[in-house]
Amino acid sequence: MSGHGEEISVLHVDDDPDLGDLVAVHLEQTHGDISVCTERSAADGLARLSEHAFDCVVSDHDMPGMDGLEFLRVVREEYEELPFILFTGKGSEEIASDAISAGVTEYLQKGVGTDQYAVLANRIERAVGERRAKTALEESERMLSTLISNLPGMVYRARNEPDWPMEFVSDGAAELVGYSSAALESGDVSWGTLIEDSETERLWETVQTCIAADEPFEVSYQIETADGETRWMWERGRVVDTDDDGVEILEGFITDVTAREERERELADQRAFTEKLIDSIDDMFYVVATDGSLVRWNDTVPSVTGYTNEKLASIGIDELIVDTDHDKLWRIFEETLETGYGTIEAGVETANGEQLQYEFKGSLIEDERGDPFGIAGIGRDITERKRRERALREYRTLVENVGDPMYVLDRDGTIEMVNEAMAVHLGYDRSEIIGSNPARFMPDADVEEAADLIRDLLDDERTWASYEMRTISADGTVRINEDRIAPLFDEDGTFDGSVGVMREITDRKQRKRELERYETIIEAVGDPVYTLDDEGVFTYANEAIERLTGFEPDTLIGEHISTIMAGDDIDRGSDLIRTMLSEPTRQNVTFETDIVDQDGEHTPIEIHIALLPAADGEFNGTAGVIRDISDRKERERQLAEFASVVSHDLRNPLNVVKGRISAARTSGDVSHLEAAESAADRMDDLINDLLTLARQGETVGETAMVDLTALAGQAWADVETGEAKLEEHGTATVEADAARLRTVFENLFRNSVEHGSTSSRSGTDGGVEHGASTDDAAPITVSVGTTDNGFYVADDGAGIPPEERQDVFGRGYTTSDTGTGFGLAIVTEVVQAHGWSVSVTESESGGARFEFTTSSER
Repeated sequence: MSGHGEEISVLHVDDDPDLGDLVAVHLEQTHGDISVCTERSAADGLARLSEHAFDCVVSDHDMPGMDGLEFLRVVREEYEELPFILFTGKGSEEIASDAISAGVTEYLQKGVGTDQYAVLANRIERAVGERRAKTALEESERMLSTLISNLPGMVYRARNEPDWPMEFVSDGAAELVGYSSAALESGDVSWGTLIEDSETERLWETVQTCIAADEPFEVSYQIETADGETRWMWERGRVVDTDDDGVEILEGFITDVTAREERERELADQRAFTEKLIDSIDDMFYVVATDGSLVRWNDTVPSVTGYTNEKLASIGIDELIVDTDHDKLWRIFEETLETGYGTIEAGVETANGEQLQYEFKGSLIEDERGDPFGIAGIGRDITERKRRERALREYRTLVENVGDPMYVLDRDGTIEMVNEAMAVHLGYDRSEIIGSNPARFMPDADVEEAADLIRDLLDDERTWASYEMRTISADGTVRINEDRIAPLFDEDGTFDGSVGVMREITDRKQRKRELERYETIIEAVGDPVYTLDDEGVFTYANEAIERLTGFEPDTLIGEHISTIMAGDDIDRGSDLIRTMLSEPTRQNVTFETDIVDQDGEHTPIEIHIALLPAADGEFNGTAGVIRDISDRKERERQLAEFASVVSHDLRNPLNVVKGRISAARTSGDVSHLEAAESAADRMDDLINDLLTLARQGETVGETAMVDLTALAGQAWADVETGEAKLEEHGTATVEADAARLRTVFENLFRNSVEHGSTSSRSGTDGGVEHGASTDDAAPITVSVGTTDNGFYVADDGAGIPPEERQDVFGRGYTTSDTGTGFGLAIVTEVVQAHGWSVSVTESESGGARFEFTTSSER
């Protein structure tokens, strides 16, 4: 039967027009799904068939020209399967037989009444329905066959046994596994032997589990093809029957899914990699549903916020954002859902109440149906960036408001930025400066020096350097500046330009030149010069102070005056400063004190102090000039010593002279005059020694290499030696002032000969006089010889007691009634003038031995 409601198109051929119309009316009225087209002859029917497709042909038999059977035969030649009903009023077995032979579908004899039309309609519907069903079946079979032959795999029918013996295999087997369908169906190749051993047990258990549950099974497994290649198979099947032995019969489909498996594994690897990547990035990754709930997040989110994963799963995105940013959050959220993309900067409040600044960038994501699912995005911590932006604004404000000119050059040396102070300094608008080469505003030599300095900074670890440079302003004025420059680098550490801050030093350079002149004058003075602040701390000291104190000038800067001066002297100086401050007309003072050097030694000095100028009228410190008065003090001491000696030693013989002359006048005894003459001779000797001593204190004259033996012999000849003898041991030369060295020998020889006889007692002009010589005294022997680092003079007299040896070189020291006490003092002065040293010891014979050290090496 035809499907309900499906129209049936009928071609009705009958030469009787009335009958033809009647049939059409009854068929269409009684069966609404039948439409009838009527033709009056077979020829017209054939013509109509060539123009239109009909589901069924109904034809009369007796018709002029071509009867119904002939019409049937022609139709069958062209339309083999078209239902054809012979509806005729003239029936016979012969016609029926011929009609059946010609391929008629139905043979129906016309009758009387309208019931025959219902029968005809039923026959039409049945014939059309059967033809349509057959056509559909054939089409289905054709399509199934085409489908099976074109499937990327094979269709099978197999027994549910371990080796999966095949009863039917489609042609796709050869392409799938390299074995023909016949080989698999015959059992020459068992499907089970193709399955990888590692898959066999798992596959069997999976299939049996599904069969037991009366469910289809779906499995993936690996097989080895005919050429030895391992491939992935996907199989879907189910039980369709059971044979006589009770074995389930399976039907199913198997296809190669190697590519899919590889893609799925790659996808799985990519998904795992993506998950790890998302969790490893420092930024927050998130997926938020359209209702604002958190759907997915990476490990950074709980790390930053302090919330557990369980807590995050129960809250919305707004609970992570500070309240003040909620309105902005939802506005951007809706905008992102509408436009597909959105960005927001908002505060994130952590679990412990800390607030961070974040930038969120999100994109709309959709589900499988294309409907909005939510927003996925990245949250980046911009707390530091915000701080830098704020700092940048502050720096920009600072740069614009600072008084010093500032600039930035790009990597090519072109001016990229200047502040307002630079524009004022150069006398140009900023727009006239930016984009220019620095050579427009400064000499080429200074530009090249700056470039060299930048190159030097790039080669070492310094971050900045400064140099002096000149700028030429719009009106031609040349100014001297100190330019502090530093290189700039990009994020990759590549040189990206330079920055500079200038400070005009034209006036400072002038002041510096003036200061240098004053410093030159101060250094040329030769005396130590210093300045102290109002607390008595050194602010300046010239180089001369090191010679006097041992302190380098730089080490004294910042130190208190007490470093080189005692407390009492500081108090005296402070009193004098207060006096100057209280007497405006008094600008300087001078006082004597001691200075203490680095080793604690005291040196007498004279200090000239003046007040430093102070613009505000307040005490600002002092300046001082120090003068070493050691020599002057020594001369004063010597003078006092001379005065003491003269007043003491000349007074005694002078009193003797006066007394003896007075006695001679009174008594008339001239023998008193002899005593007076002797006293006058002593006064003459004393005056000569004093004059000699005074001269010996002067510096040595011209020096030369002197033969000690020859010079000692000359000195011996000039001294009254009587019976004394001179012995000379060794020969040597020494660099000396010959005249003054000769005086040394004369004084030592005189001291030994006059006061060193073996029978005399202690006492000599040199501090120990051996007493007057006597007639019975043994003659003394004096020897002169050399040592490893000098020479000596010794005698065999009575010697000098150890306790008196430290005093014998003092001026005026004597135990003799007739000695002057200056002989050995003269020796000391000559020795010190030469830079030598002298000491007294005991000679080998028990007498006196004077040793002279002239050098550290002989």
